[in-house]
Amino acid sequence: MKILVLATEHCMVSAIYGVLDVFSTANYCIGKRYGEGVIDDFDCQIVTIENQSVQGYNGIEIKPTQHLDYQQAPDIIVLSSSVEVVIDCCGDDIEIADREKIKQWLTFCEEQGTVISSFCTGAFLLASSGLLAGKTATTHWRSADLFRRVFPYIRLDCDQLIVDNGDVICSGGSMSYIDLCLHLIDRFIGKDIVSDCAKLLVFDPVRQKQSPYVSFKAQKKHEDKAILAAQDWLERHFNNDISMEALADKVGLGTRTFKRRFKQATSENPINYLQRIRVEQVKDKLEKTNDSINQIIWSVGYEDISSFRQLFKRFTGLTPKDYRQKFS
Repeated sequence: MKILVLATEHCMVSAIYGVLDVFSTANYCIGKRYGEGVIDDFDCQIVTIENQSVQGYNGIEIKPTQHLDYQQAPDIIVLSSSVEVVIDCCGDDIEIADREKIKQWLTFCEEQGTVISSFCTGAFLLASSGLLAGKTATTHWRSADLFRRVFPYIRLDCDQLIVDNGDVICSGGSMSYIDLCLHLIDRFIGKDIVSDCAKLLVFDPVRQKQSPYVSFKAQKKHEDKAILAAQDWLERHFNNDISMEALADKVGLGTRTFKRRFKQATSENPINYLQRIRVEQVKDKLEKTNDSINQIIWSVGYEDISSFRQLFKRFTGLTPKDYRQKFS
């Protein structure tokens, strides 16, 4: 089975070679479990769109291991991520080197039945090539707002670590290339080899959500001074008993106008915004203190412990106890 990993300028170097390592591990596991030559294994190679070396974000040169033949479609393509899109994620557009050549190659391969996949911000390459039209995507949670600004008509679900549309697959954060590879191994070979690989790699093969890793980042790149004042007030008084009607009056707006303008400016309604602030505060205290979970929940202004636990799980995918065990 032919797999081509497209390395692009300023991509994450470890992920490019890491993809090769995961599929090499799969080949070893296939041979051990089924015997040599019984099942077709993976021929995984690095390619670049110009058949020249590219420079990764850390300055290391990545050399293609195979010449890219534009007239030959592989079984699977894995698109690399741009580290810069994760780090500098607050602009209004992105720059992709050789965008048109990449689009032409991906379009040709899709027409030939190639399964095209991406990890992390590789979803920007998929989207800019038109391959996510009518489909659902995921990308690095920190780049979600930028993705929505650049590609407003593509459904984005950054809670999910893997989104499989059949012919097009996306995976979430930087290290999700391992999750993506295991997903592809499961799809084309089976769960036994996934389990064997995960044990050899000492990697959890059942990660499904990106939400536990997401940090809430308030949207303040707008010019609505009344809403900025409301955001600032909420961030300083989140542990108070807060009335949105009173807050609207505090910033000089009627309640309906306040809610409409808050949503327009921040992409969140005021109640949801307050909930996100409180959840972030609880996450921070779970990571850094030994205070009891109930004490932490009370400290952010919640009296109903059960209600907050449900809210916390909705935003993070984990209970407060599980979150503390994972990140403290």
